[in-house]
Amino acid sequence: MANSDSDASKPDLLERAMQGFQMYEQGRYDDARVIFEDLAEKDPSEGYYHTALGAISLAMDGFDKALDYFNQALHLNAEDTAALINRGEVHLRLGNILEAAHDFARVVDLDPENKDPLTERARVLAQAALQSAEEAQRDAGSEAHKG
Repeated sequence: MANSDSDASKPDLLERAMQGFQMYEQGRYDDARVIFEDLAEKDPSEGYYHTALGAISLAMDGFDKALDYFNQALHLNAEDTAALINRGEVHLRLGNILEAAHDFARVVDLDPENKDPLTERARVLAQAALQSAEEAQRDAGSEAHKG
């Protein structure tokens, strides 16, 4: 529900979101962040705004903040594939391989027919997570044999 002090209609919010997305695409992350923070304040129940803020934070290497935003988005919509993939990517970058793999697997489970282009990205990232886990196990095994 929008704040009572705001007369912004859904079409107005959508137009602002499109502006924010364009700024994000242009690499104008601070400008995009300001827009999406305002939108999230006006309509906190819209998960897309939190997902967008997470993506902006991820692009700026603000992993902890990105994780918070993606968690907020997923609290509002547990099937938000963009939030799941991006949260998985944050986990991957933080070295949380199992959490990353879980998020990627969830995306694949949500789209078994591979209709969403994000699903293929999730499959690729899941393979990367698995490869990282295998390499970590191999490295740990070789270190154990050296000791």
